[in-house]
Amino acid sequence: MDAQEAPYQDPWSGPPWNPGISPASSSPWGTNQPLPRDPRLPAFTTLPIPTEPSHPHRILHDLINYSHYSRHGRFTSTAHATVLRQLFQTVWRKPEWVPFFDMAPEDAAGMPGSKSMSDWLWLGEDGLERGWKLSEAQSKVEKTSPPSRGKSCGKILHRFDRTYSCKTCAADASCVLCVDCFSASDHEGHEILFGQSFSFAAACDCGDSSAWLEGANNGCEDHPPLPPDEEAIDPPLGFITAAKVPAALLSDLYTTIVICLEFIINTMQHSPLPSTYSDLPKDLKEMMSSSSNFPTGEPIDRRSAGPWSVILWADEKHVMKEVTRQIRDALGLPWNAASYMAREADTYGRKCVLVTPNALLAFHTASMFQQIDLGVTLRLAGDTFKEEVVKVIIGWLSDMCCATIAGDPNLFRRLVARAFAEPRLSKDQHRGAPLAPDLQDLLVTPDLCRLPRREHVFGNEPTRLDWMMRLDVRLWRRAKWDMRQIYSAIYGTDRHGKRQLACRFGANYVAMFEHYLFHDRELDTNLIFSIAYMVFGHAIAAANASVHVGLFETVLDVAESWYSGNGKSLILPASFEVPRLDTTTPAFRGKKAMTIFGHVRILFRHPLTQMVIVASPFMTDRVFTLLHLFVGLQPQHRVLDEHVEYEVEWPRSFAILAELSKCCREFGECFRHAEVDVTLATIHRAIKTIRSDMLLLTDRLDPEIWTPPVAHRLIGVLDAGTQFDVIDINVATIKAFTFHHYFHLAIAEMIKSLMFAIASDGGLANGVSFPDIFKRALQIPGAGDSEKIKLLILEWPLQMHVVLSQIRADMWKKNGVAMRGQYHHYREMNVREATVDQDFFLLQFCLCILDPYKFFVAVIDRFGLVPWFRDPITQARHWNESEMDPKQVIAIMEDFVLLVIHIVTETTSVCQWDQTRVTRKHIIHQLALGKLSYAELLKKLPERCAERRSILNVLRSVSDFHRPTMTANGAYTLKEECYAEVDPYWRHYTRNEQRTATAKLVERAKKSDQTTEPLLMPLPLEFPPPGQPMSNLGAFLSNNAGTDIVYWVVAHCMYMADQTNWPGLEAAKNEAPQLDNLLDLALHLSMIIISVAPKEFAERSVHIQPKSQSMSLFQKFWFMQTSEVFKAFRPKLDYVLKAIVERLPETYTAEYRESLEASKLVQDPEESKAQVRAAAAARQKAIMAEFAKKQADFASLMEEDDDEEDIMDEVKEEEESYGQCIVCQDDVTHQRPGGMLALMQPSRVLRDVFHDRDWLEESLATPVCLDNATRHTRFGLDSTGEPIETDGYPSTHYRFGAYISACNHVMHETCIGTYFEATRWRHTQQVGRHHPENAVRMEYMCPLCKSLGNILIPLDTTQTPFKSAFNRQGKLPTLSEKIRSVSEEGLIRVSDSARIWDHHIETGELTPWFTDCNFSLNTLDPVHRRQVMRPISRMIERMRNLLRPLSDQSTRIRGKKSSMYLPDDVVAYTIAISEITQRGLARAEGALSVAEQVPDMSMKLIKKLVGVLQLELDLFFGPNYDRTALRVGIFARFLPDWYRASTLPSPLLLRNPLGMVVETAAIAPDLLHPVIVMAYYANLTRVMLGLSIYARRVLVPKTDPQPRTPAPEEPEREDAMSIFADFRNIMHGVFRSTGPFNDSEAVLSLFTDEMLAKLLYAHTLPFLRRAAIIYYSVTGTYPDPHGADSLTNACEYNRLMALLCISHPKDTLPKPNSTEAPIVSRWLTQWSMQGRYVPPLEFPGTYELYRLPVNWERMILLFTDLRCEKCNTKPSFPAVCLFCGAFVCLGGDCCAEGEQGECNLHMRECGAAVGMFVDIKRWVILYLYAGSGCFQAMPYLDSHGELDPSLRRGHRQSIHVGRWDELRRATWLQHTIPHLTARRLELTNDQGGWTCL
Repeated sequence: MDAQEAPYQDPWSGPPWNPGISPASSSPWGTNQPLPRDPRLPAFTTLPIPTEPSHPHRILHDLINYSHYSRHGRFTSTAHATVLRQLFQTVWRKPEWVPFFDMAPEDAAGMPGSKSMSDWLWLGEDGLERGWKLSEAQSKVEKTSPPSRGKSCGKILHRFDRTYSCKTCAADASCVLCVDCFSASDHEGHEILFGQSFSFAAACDCGDSSAWLEGANNGCEDHPPLPPDEEAIDPPLGFITAAKVPAALLSDLYTTIVICLEFIINTMQHSPLPSTYSDLPKDLKEMMSSSSNFPTGEPIDRRSAGPWSVILWADEKHVMKEVTRQIRDALGLPWNAASYMAREADTYGRKCVLVTPNALLAFHTASMFQQIDLGVTLRLAGDTFKEEVVKVIIGWLSDMCCATIAGDPNLFRRLVARAFAEPRLSKDQHRGAPLAPDLQDLLVTPDLCRLPRREHVFGNEPTRLDWMMRLDVRLWRRAKWDMRQIYSAIYGTDRHGKRQLACRFGANYVAMFEHYLFHDRELDTNLIFSIAYMVFGHAIAAANASVHVGLFETVLDVAESWYSGNGKSLILPASFEVPRLDTTTPAFRGKKAMTIFGHVRILFRHPLTQMVIVASPFMTDRVFTLLHLFVGLQPQHRVLDEHVEYEVEWPRSFAILAELSKCCREFGECFRHAEVDVTLATIHRAIKTIRSDMLLLTDRLDPEIWTPPVAHRLIGVLDAGTQFDVIDINVATIKAFTFHHYFHLAIAEMIKSLMFAIASDGGLANGVSFPDIFKRALQIPGAGDSEKIKLLILEWPLQMHVVLSQIRADMWKKNGVAMRGQYHHYREMNVREATVDQDFFLLQFCLCILDPYKFFVAVIDRFGLVPWFRDPITQARHWNESEMDPKQVIAIMEDFVLLVIHIVTETTSVCQWDQTRVTRKHIIHQLALGKLSYAELLKKLPERCAERRSILNVLRSVSDFHRPTMTANGAYTLKEECYAEVDPYWRHYTRNEQRTATAKLVERAKKSDQTTEPLLMPLPLEFPPPGQPMSNLGAFLSNNAGTDIVYWVVAHCMYMADQTNWPGLEAAKNEAPQLDNLLDLALHLSMIIISVAPKEFAERSVHIQPKSQSMSLFQKFWFMQTSEVFKAFRPKLDYVLKAIVERLPETYTAEYRESLEASKLVQDPEESKAQVRAAAAARQKAIMAEFAKKQADFASLMEEDDDEEDIMDEVKEEEESYGQCIVCQDDVTHQRPGGMLALMQPSRVLRDVFHDRDWLEESLATPVCLDNATRHTRFGLDSTGEPIETDGYPSTHYRFGAYISACNHVMHETCIGTYFEATRWRHTQQVGRHHPENAVRMEYMCPLCKSLGNILIPLDTTQTPFKSAFNRQGKLPTLSEKIRSVSEEGLIRVSDSARIWDHHIETGELTPWFTDCNFSLNTLDPVHRRQVMRPISRMIERMRNLLRPLSDQSTRIRGKKSSMYLPDDVVAYTIAISEITQRGLARAEGALSVAEQVPDMSMKLIKKLVGVLQLELDLFFGPNYDRTALRVGIFARFLPDWYRASTLPSPLLLRNPLGMVVETAAIAPDLLHPVIVMAYYANLTRVMLGLSIYARRVLVPKTDPQPRTPAPEEPEREDAMSIFADFRNIMHGVFRSTGPFNDSEAVLSLFTDEMLAKLLYAHTLPFLRRAAIIYYSVTGTYPDPHGADSLTNACEYNRLMALLCISHPKDTLPKPNSTEAPIVSRWLTQWSMQGRYVPPLEFPGTYELYRLPVNWERMILLFTDLRCEKCNTKPSFPAVCLFCGAFVCLGGDCCAEGEQGECNLHMRECGAAVGMFVDIKRWVILYLYAGSGCFQAMPYLDSHGELDPSLRRGHRQSIHVGRWDELRRATWLQHTIPHLTARRLELTNDQGGWTCL
């Protein structure tokens, strides 16, 4: 409390109260006291308009009020700039005032000129107008003053703004930090949530001490908290500034503000409500009538003259494209102009689309918008013009509130606050139409009051702030947010600003809530939805408003009015007595009203507000009135006859139950601040109301279905001597039952508060004990005995437990599933603390205030179990005549015994545990059931455990965290030492969970105790200390009541075990009862009683109940111990009997001990165990002998079958099988050919080098050994120091090809046709479904693995024989030897050298392998194709039918006019992708190269693809064609000098060397090795040429690379660098006469020796890896398998060179006499003479997706405000391409072309047929494939190792490296996106629409 504040006496009644709020001195807002005036400010009685025409204020007034006449209602950019300029010129009237506005000198000198309008207004980056702002100019000035301590940030958080929240420091969940404040604060090690604002928290809470826990980090560097020993000192009321500001400047500022606010109010009071949008005039006559009721501020004589304006309002129902189309059609504008208008309307909330004097045109235009239900208003243009001026003024006020004047950031804010606090000056209404009804009450006289006993809400008269809040609903989106900025600035100024805003908010709460319910279209911008939580979140402000303007009562009034009214308006009741509620009204159907309960709850949470509530009986009565409204809601009865026809619509009422029950709990907590007498009086009031309701003395319960309770006397229940009067209600036939008993829930929490107050005072209140003091609350005049009152308190909570038990026992099944739904919801985790837990506490409380026997007799009676606890157990009558069948009786009895156990074991509320201890208990018991993730654990915890506090510290203390793996999420397991705290009979366990917990504890006990039958002991009981409240809770355990319960239950269990004599057998229809659970619970209760009162239990155990006709309890236990039927319970029976025997006299137990000794002598345990083991061994031996005999018989039978098969094999020659067809299950053979199911898809994965300095560094960073685990994982967006430019590879440098993948399943060629036809038939039958496969593209899904396919890869091999690659000595010949051999072969078998190129094109490619080759027309042997190879031909033609259109469509992307060439564009491309996929992965132990890293399936596929090329040659040439010319042509292509007369014109260096290797593998596998050698040198030559171009383009500019993280050191680096060390001279020698530049030496000098060696190494290594893959896949070995045996520590390059038998270029190229040097020289000569085109280099490094940051929020913050490059707008759903990093709009109409969204459009240019995008807002990956798509979770996990798509939980997420690499390698590089998409679509009935994304 401030020093000047005096204790406050509550004006209504009650004891003195001093919460620190004084209306006299702290806050004048809402009171009749005048505001202290600053002498520097003028005092206005009328509008301050100077008479001088040249005065700036006169100019401003005339400009904003009358300029619409001169401008004919058209608000242009010039008008906007003029108004903005004049606003600033009114406060810059004198040049000497300008320095007070804290701008930089250059900005002050270059302020916007008075003549140039472009200085005041211009187009921003988004294409929309932006005005000059003082705050932006000031932001350029470097801050020199220290930050203000103790000041809050107050930054307005717009919708979807990103926020942080620290659960460790925050006082509640609504406390948030903006991004800047979080970055400047220290919350290391705290539980941080990252999410987005939905306007629940209107502003940043940084620096606001009330928003954070005491001692927490509640500030940042810009808003530091005050030191601990310093308190915040607010300036005095009416204070403006301490800065030395001229009084004239202050006067001008204030006058300008007053003029602006008066203009805003005068203009907006004649604006329409949002609910009236689209209410257009019926015709032109009504439109032009001067007497129409449409709101306008124009005088009557001008209302029909025009001009007219059409305003389009933004909404959430129409997409941008639809609005744009309607604007285009209505106004006849081009699409771009219409799109601009639609975007402006969406940004600002509205757009004036037309101003015209033509009334017909305006009416027609507005009607066109109305056709599609767009919000549109048709008004006089003058009104619209002034509203546009209001937009400029509000923006100016918001800008000025963010600016500083004379170094004081609060000066302007205080002036605005002062202007807000004063009444209006202009009140004349004669110019405009009458005010709307929602504004009429602002004109009330001061003596009017809406509610009794409350101050008048407006003081003397309404202030400007009252008008602004009422008019807020009439504003539009941008203006509303600017007003939020102003309100937030005032709110954060000082305590007076908070109280001012809170009081005025409370005064206008009713009207604003009515606007929220019935008028506003954008709920998140409504004051009720945005500013409310800022006001309610501050304790002092909320309490102050509750005291002075009745905020708390107003909120309750609104809730009561809304639920008791008609749902069309809020009419506050004149009295508080309202009729019974109807759940069919709109209040119960919508979700808007849930906001009101949120307001109530947040008010209950503040300690100051709690003090206000408990200090005022009027307020507590108002709470009771509201609660009373819902008591008895939706009563139900148990249906006994036929199944109910219409089930209860319970979700409507239960939506209220969840919130209202929590309100009851929080209302009860308020009384922790109350005196004991006040709490008792409130409890007395509640009990009195309960009694009146139950006795039907009020009209709350319908007397037609409810009956007042009557008493009946029960004699002999539990014990023969008992006799009690209890309430007579049979729940099994109940006629009225309700889940809504809110007074009981409130009483339960009030009793806890009372216990808290008494316990803190030593268990006494004013010297009186708890039982005695509570008797006062039970003394109701005329109510009779207090025992009846106690039973009434007990009745409804007890009924609730009984009904829940009956529902579990399936007794309410005829009521339908609705009852089970209510059962689950009432016990649901997030509400049970406020519902069933409170009922349970009341049962415990009633046990303490009632006689224990009376309490349990009442409970037994309510459960319907009286006959079973009173009558002889041998009687069958109570089984046969009961409303329950025997199964239900046993289930109900189990629940009763379990309830007794829970009453004494679940004492967290009774013992007043703190929240930390409660949370610990819940976590332990949940983790005891098994491993749980953090999200799963939170779902199982009560709301309060994790709602306001972080549970991390508790969780870490009791659990061990298991880190996430590639497939499993992170999880927590219970620590071993915590299992000792687990109670398997915990109250919140279900029956299944009880069994699970018991089994786990038993298993652990077996391991630790080394026993087969462990005994689980009950945990020690905990009760309050003697003398404290409810310390007698466990008294019934000592006074025989508990033992008698055990007696009756055990007696029934013993008779149930004897099924022949069980009296309930007939009623159970001869079905044996299940007694295990019941007996187990009875024995557990016995053990609990023994732990508390062992002597009393032992003495009572020998007592016999005569009426039971049964033995004593001791005798029953003895009998069970010796019976085999109860063997499973023997450990517990032994324990109980031992405890009894130890405490009884020996004479009582002599016979028992004798029988026990005798049983031990009969059988020795060790001897018994040995006999059991021997018997088991004998049985096992017999079983094994029988099994051996059957096995021998089966083997002999199989031998006979084998003989028959051998005979058949002699007759029929065995065929080779390629596998089993997955359709017909027959083998695929040469006679019945088939193929591998495969998918051929277009691909753009291969990358050409990008000519950029930073990307050159990426090439230099390539590991030297790509077959080791050398992948260097780096992260993007500058999160780890990498250049942002290298995060994503430019899509312009992707290389096109066709990739083939197979799934290892095979199918007959004939079967694929049948299966495909079935697929097409399914598509015709399901026309509305988007199918996973596309029949037009010939796609199908593998029946087994659900992979997508579209082709068959033939499994048959070519019939053409091939020569051996080895010579006669079994060795590989050298290159020169092989050249000589092939030359001789050509001379012998090729007569004309020109014949070599018969079937080649000029570049050397074979014609049959081009996709445009038609075998049916061009084959040389058509008969062989049609007859012998017909199935093979169909399979190959299927593939070519897909490749031909793909080839034609990709001409531009490939950069070639020719068709696709299979060896290059398909086979070599597939091999290259297989090699790239393995980069950076460690090779398996014993593997020699990357070829053995490639999966067997991929190697098999490569071999079969080479086989396809061979089969195509067979189809084209036939079997009789001599292919020697093809063999010679291979070498002739590499050796241009062989046949100079027939040399091809195209240089060899323009061919892909890998493609020529593939050609050789298909034509002449025996020539594969020499061709690999020559292709290697061709590749090296291409690299040298490419590097020379690379250096010229990248290194000549002399730009330095950006810094990056260094790659890890590699031990093989030195060996790798030696391969091309000193290679500069060799390159210079090669390029001396034929290089690409004349200055080759100068170009090479750009490289350092190390750089040149590394680049040559990196760019040639991929070819060696791919050549090894080809050779190994074709031959199964290497040219020299032992060549690398001595190179174990060598780099990969040297190992591959040795395996492939390739000479090092340093050993060959410098020697003119070597075989390779002349060949290379001839290639270069040929290249230099024919074009000098340098083929692009391929990127040599590890292929990476777009690098994402380590932490997820970094990406969110960067891309959320980024604008799309195509449409220049902020996308609603931004997305990033994971291939190249392009930023695109996801699903937006702005960038779509037809039905193709921007993601699909970008996919065609980037990923060909596949796309992979990050949906940033929903944080999922979007996969696209040729018109289909699916979503998948991002590889980011939170700190608990869990996925969190769509930010449901809000935990900060970081990338999981393993999952990211799996996404890169298995999904992208292995081209599995089509398969993933198809599998996902196969599981759903997808409706399509993926092309729109």
